[in-house]
Amino acid sequence: MTSRNPSPRTLTIPRSESTRLLREHYGIEAVGLTPLHSELSTVVGVDLVDGTRRVFRASASSPRELVLAHWRIGAADRLDDSGIPTGRSVPALSGEKVVEAETSDGPAALHVGEWLDGFMLSAALPTPFLMRAVGEAAARVSAGLADWPAPPAEVAHPWELLRTVETIQATVHSVTDPAARRLVDEALARFTATVEPRLADLPHQVVHHDLHDSNILVDTASERVTGVLDFGDMVWGPRIADLAIPGTHGARSSLDPTSAFIEVAEGWGRVSALEPEEIDLVFTAGLGRLAVNLSVWTDRANTERAEYARARSARTAKTLRRLLAADEATVRAELHRRLGRR
Repeated sequence: MTSRNPSPRTLTIPRSESTRLLREHYGIEAVGLTPLHSELSTVVGVDLVDGTRRVFRASASSPRELVLAHWRIGAADRLDDSGIPTGRSVPALSGEKVVEAETSDGPAALHVGEWLDGFMLSAALPTPFLMRAVGEAAARVSAGLADWPAPPAEVAHPWELLRTVETIQATVHSVTDPAARRLVDEALARFTATVEPRLADLPHQVVHHDLHDSNILVDTASERVTGVLDFGDMVWGPRIADLAIPGTHGARSSLDPTSAFIEVAEGWGRVSALEPEEIDLVFTAGLGRLAVNLSVWTDRANTERAEYARARSARTAKTLRRLLAADEATVRAELHRRLGRR
């Protein structure tokens, strides 16, 4: 599948420019800025004089991207209204949630959101209780997006479940470690045989599509989800993406990732059921997404976002190896028990 969309462009601006843009467009005087990891954008934590914090994001913009940014931020704010913490938008001086500005790296869409406290799921101990909380949060996100309108412009990205085969084929040449290559090849073979032929027939809706372990914040003491981040990969796609991704990525810190995946599914099932054909495919779909993670970030290891690439792929090979060793028939049976209509 070939997309007509242009390749996403990375936007990087210096700290001094972020300070100026915050002042000019939001009336915010930052007393401190903390760079945060991002695949394509400049993202910083902003310290204010009153002790509170904000998050500032500057992303490469165009007329099309600006329309999509409003669509994404609108969805995030709607979820926040429903009780899912997403970092509600802080309006600019113009009253807009997203503003466009010229930067030293080209046109940018600017957004400021409220700060969300918590640890990234990737840094938390993946207890069964916490994994179930992650599944519940993912299901609530999915339910909240179910009636959100389709994208106002064509949108696609290499992380899409629908593009798993295409993305791996385009990047796997960089996976030169033989053991890692075998993992990617096996996951791809399973995905191609069982998931890809049936994806188009699954229930589709707007999906967050990036509920990985760095985009979910948790309180480790109360074992609850405190934030859902980064709606930049939202697309119209198979509903199971929003379970497959947190299920496999949430398991990356676990010694038993298969059990962790099943606990995430248990949490989802407490909020919403899946159709039988979705349950059949969700685990193998997650294997495909982990293979994409390993292949893409290996391919990007020598780019300007190399540090981010290494962080995003840490523990992926180990987790993928253990998940591939699980008996899929047994896993599917357990998932039907946890996710089926009750």
